[in-house]
Amino acid sequence: MIVVGVDGSEHSLAALRWAAEDARLRGCTLRVVAAFTTPLMTTGYEMMAPDPTDLHNATDSMLNAAVASVRAEGLLEDLEVEAEVLDGHAADRLIVCSEAADLLVVGSRGHGGFVGALLGSVTTYCVTHAKCPVVVVRTRS
Repeated sequence: MIVVGVDGSEHSLAALRWAAEDARLRGCTLRVVAAFTTPLMTTGYEMMAPDPTDLHNATDSMLNAAVASVRAEGLLEDLEVEAEVLDGHAADRLIVCSEAADLLVVGSRGHGGFVGALLGSVTTYCVTHAKCPVVVVRTRS
């Protein structure tokens, strides 16, 4: 099984495309995962925390849009595809997923704020902690 992490960024869509091509070559299942975290807020003022259901639904919509986009390109034909939203930090969830994977595929950067970074923090964490080989996919831009 190939696991690919998706966050809606162009880098993660490139990773999904690459993972789909590789899954086809290997004849294996493609598991597409996205993760979300519920922010903890501790202030002296009463605030409303985001509803975890809303966060899950937004992540699910993003994941479905990513899969639909790659499916429309014809890259998922004849592939067994599993798509799942996971509750927790993306890096931690991807490491858990890597335990049952033959390969973990991630984009070189996600939606993080430090654009000058060579690799994103989730990618760096996955490269150093995954339980299987990791492929990091860059976009051409």
